[in-house]
Amino acid sequence: TEKMQDMEYYVLTLAAIAMELSHEHIADATIHIAAGLPLTWVSQQKEKFKAYLLQNDKVSFTFRKVDYHLKISGADVYPQGFSAIADKVSTFNGVNLLCDIGNGTMNLLFIRNRKPDSLGMFTEKFGTQQCINAVKNAVMDKYQAVIDDGIIEELICTGKANISKEYLKVIKDTASEYVMIIPIVLF
Repeated sequence: TEKMQDMEYYVLTLAAIAMELSHEHIADATIHIAAGLPLTWVSQQKEKFKAYLLQNDKVSFTFRKVDYHLKISGADVYPQGFSAIADKVSTFNGVNLLCDIGNGTMNLLFIRNRKPDSLGMFTEKFGTQQCINAVKNAVMDKYQAVIDDGIIEELICTGKANISKEYLKVIKDTASEYVMIIPIVLF
């Protein structure tokens, strides 16, 4: 599947830009987009995706009752997750590993002496949703009860949830076990 099938991803990109600019109270700006594609898509879709992002050199829109006026000066497309560190990669020495943990997968990219290693990038079937599924299964196995995803997400994000100590222990133990198996599988 391509992100460029319709305008949905473009609109989401503009919304994300507006959210970033709103933190600085900026509504008029010249921007350069740094975006990511899943690792397996980068080599085949990079140029087409860049053209998609650059389809307008100027754009005006309203987001959350604020009018935005943007000039888009350019775009760079990286393996997913890389745009988050693009401005820092010049400080990376030796071997570094970028982990972009998503809902259903974890994208990994080796960075060797400040350069992404295109042969050292891969996707593992680990992600937030797999952890949540493992926790739900553990609670079901132990207590024959279904626990809501939101409770598990709250606990993963904050370390706290309004549930019994018994459930809390199963959730924490299972999530900890889940995280511990990742290095074994990868290396």
